[in-house]
Amino acid sequence: MISIQKFVFNPFSENTYVVFNEAKKAVIIDPGMYYEEEEKAIDKFIISNGLKLEAIWHTHSHLDHMFGTGYVSRKYNLDPMIFEKDLDTYQNFERVCAMYGVPIRNMPPEKVQFMDIKNGLSLGETKFSVFFVPGHAPGHVVFHHTQSNVLINGDCLFRESIGRTDLPGGNHIQLISSIKNKLFTLPDNTTVYSGHGPETTIGHEIANNPFINY
Repeated sequence: MISIQKFVFNPFSENTYVVFNEAKKAVIIDPGMYYEEEEKAIDKFIISNGLKLEAIWHTHSHLDHMFGTGYVSRKYNLDPMIFEKDLDTYQNFERVCAMYGVPIRNMPPEKVQFMDIKNGLSLGETKFSVFFVPGHAPGHVVFHHTQSNVLINGDCLFRESIGRTDLPGGNHIQLISSIKNKLFTLPDNTTVYSGHGPETTIGHEIANNPFINY
């Protein structure tokens, strides 16, 4: 089984997740820490729970989901892991920060590792499936842990909402297709952890999401 700790960080109120297993092996997903106190909060949680941080995973590399990537990468000597179709978004971090007028505290490292989404990802003995779900961002992926019935889905699906598609590389039709054909095939009681806002379930969104038209 896995445990999930959510943190709400940065001016965009982004959800950063620390996921860990019974062996205390941990991954940080979408590290959005911008301020020093947010970096300290992550370090304190890792230390106080005796965790070994083994990986950095991005669902996608929009700036609010990777403000803390550089800090975590250097602090814990880890290369961020992204899907290869997310590379352009990752490499545009500096330009997008300038566009939003956001000063950069920590540049993400140039070196990344590409996810093998066909075979999924592992955290020790804990296995995650990875689904490619473009629409919000060209290289967006989600992480599914079957045994815990949990989906960490970034900015694809929100509680009674969906990710915005007016950013570079966004595509509304593609996003709706990703949600219907990838996410809505999961069990109704799958808990969905989103990149912003509260948790939801697949069943709740099938029944109540006003953006999904059948």
